Amino acid sequence: MNYIINHLSVCSILLLSSCCSGVKNDVSSEEIKNDRNDFYNLINIKNVPQTEKDRDLFVFADQGSWTGYALPENEATRLAGSFVGPYMMTGRGWIALSLAEPVIWVDGEKYDLARNIQTSKYYPGKLVQEFRNEQLSFVTELCFSSARTAVIRSSVKNISSKDLTVSLQWRGGVYENSATLSATGKGVKVVHNQEQTLTFISFNTAQDVRLVGKDSLLVAEKENLQLTPGSGFETVSTQTFAFDEATLSKEFEQLKGLDADRVFVENEKRWNTYLSSLFDNDSPFMKENKYRHVVTKALMTLVANWRTPSGDILHDGTYPSYNGFFGIWSWDSWKHAAANALYNPEEAKNEIRCLFDYQAENGMIPDFVSRNKERINWRDTKPPLAAWAVKCIYDATGDKAFVAEMFDKLYKYHQWWYTDRDHDRNGICEYGSTDGTLIAACWESGMDNGVRFDDAVMLKNEPEKAWSMNQENICLNSFLYAEKGFLAEMAEILGKNELASQLKQEAEVLKVHIQTKMFDEETGFFYDTRLGTGEFIKVMGAECWLPLWAGVATPQQARKVLDKMLDPEKFNSKVPLGTLEISHPRLRPTRGYWRGPVWIDQVYFGVTGLRNYGFEKEADGFVAKYIDNAQGLLTDGPIHENYNPLTGETLNCPNFSWSSAVTIKMLLNK
Repeated sequence: MNYIINHLSVCSILLLSSCCSGVKNDVSSEEIKNDRNDFYNLINIKNVPQTEKDRDLFVFADQGSWTGYALPENEATRLAGSFVGPYMMTGRGWIALSLAEPVIWVDGEKYDLARNIQTSKYYPGKLVQEFRNEQLSFVTELCFSSARTAVIRSSVKNISSKDLTVSLQWRGGVYENSATLSATGKGVKVVHNQEQTLTFISFNTAQDVRLVGKDSLLVAEKENLQLTPGSGFETVSTQTFAFDEATLSKEFEQLKGLDADRVFVENEKRWNTYLSSLFDNDSPFMKENKYRHVVTKALMTLVANWRTPSGDILHDGTYPSYNGFFGIWSWDSWKHAAANALYNPEEAKNEIRCLFDYQAENGMIPDFVSRNKERINWRDTKPPLAAWAVKCIYDATGDKAFVAEMFDKLYKYHQWWYTDRDHDRNGICEYGSTDGTLIAACWESGMDNGVRFDDAVMLKNEPEKAWSMNQENICLNSFLYAEKGFLAEMAEILGKNELASQLKQEAEVLKVHIQTKMFDEETGFFYDTRLGTGEFIKVMGAECWLPLWAGVATPQQARKVLDKMLDPEKFNSKVPLGTLEISHPRLRPTRGYWRGPVWIDQVYFGVTGLRNYGFEKEADGFVAKYIDNAQGLLTDGPIHENYNPLTGETLNCPNFSWSSAVTIKMLLNK
């Protein structure tokens, strides 16, 4: 039995009769874009930090790197031709304004890059700057060869009709008092004083590399080189970041015999593979370029937030955002992995492992892990979506070995909810905490300050360090219902048929309770209920359509929930499906966090739930309305943490991973 109802056929798409607009069913005459070179400057990363602590700027990163780079602003009179940064993703800030800024002379006169025709482009996986006048062209590009190293390839060409004498230097430095520099061979080693990390800049094709003062460098690349018309030269440098000497030495071994051309070819191939993995599906959204642009932007955001193992992070994981988040959260990671499975399944598997590396003996998964395990948050966990994420990976890969690797851990985590979060042992769970605080219990829901928790109190459970809210949660128990289904499917894959049957029986019991005890016929909506009395906690929020996502609602109940979702006085706002009905007196659309703003994961649960019950037209309409009205999605703005439901304006953190992950899944109908 499938507990999440799958609709494999694509329904005809019509316009909604009310406030939602659907997707066009016809393909426009405009050529569909497939190649990564068709998608550039989808996110504006042209910015220059004012101080080394300026953390609000946007950067490019790839391959799980812990550093990122920006492009200089077009109007800047300096930094033209250089790549701004690197920026450290550890929370520390910028290593440098620029480690290597090009300085070019032509026939003894300085070639002013900023005053010549210039273009700068941020492609998926690559940064490129081009400059030209009537004499010379200069092209410089950057991509990552690994999680630790960025490769910069630059070319100078005589495009005039006469011979030119050309010199090229690189000048750079680090922020004062932040690092110690030392020159060695054709490179400069930077030891960062505030945290003992290392950066090594190698100028592979340079003639001379030396320091100028304590914090600056000067590189002679080519001196007075004679270029005939049409001739030129190419240079290659690398910037390597490491957390320790051993990692730096290992990276040096990998860089021996570096073939820059091959690095850029492989980079393009990898990114085109990513894109084709997403574009090659039957979703009607993928027949329009504007939606392909949004999918690509979301992909770029996820990749920029990808981190490889470091410190106490033992497997690859994805930060919620490099703008202010320095660690990995559990239910964020389940969503990231579900999307990553579509284009990078190995990283998706590691995303799961990253959290399960710290699974407690009793089965609990911590809320948060970081490079320093002393900061791991054991006060609460997050909603149970891990089995869903593993099932998404299996659906994308057919990897039974990974299912076998994870199954016992997943089942142990599932059982933990019933030992530590079922106060009255009736098989219906509550959010809670290990320290007895309500704030941590609210965090455990993932919907931190939701209105439905305003009157909640905490109750001590039997196990040590186990507390519950005094309300049984509709979203939690919908997640657990779905999880029983996912675990049952995985058990059958592994030949654990008896356990599969048990899980299905448990799911049926839970389904009856949700349908009969957590749905209010009067208002036509699902709600949390008060522990002990069964009283509905009548707050209409996004959690109330989770039964549709889980496939636990009856068709009649789903229809009534849809009516509320379509109501412009409740959830069908400019950006639809906010976290609280817009007519609620406690609505806070701008600073409310979970008291009204639109969180895109909840939009995803809503539209996916509608598809489960055959409401394809309505689901497509909500998705299109979100894309069209969320500020910045169709321009060069970043994808945000959440949005104002009434105006569409961006709220809270930019470059947000789970918003990007579920946007991909919505547009691909996954």
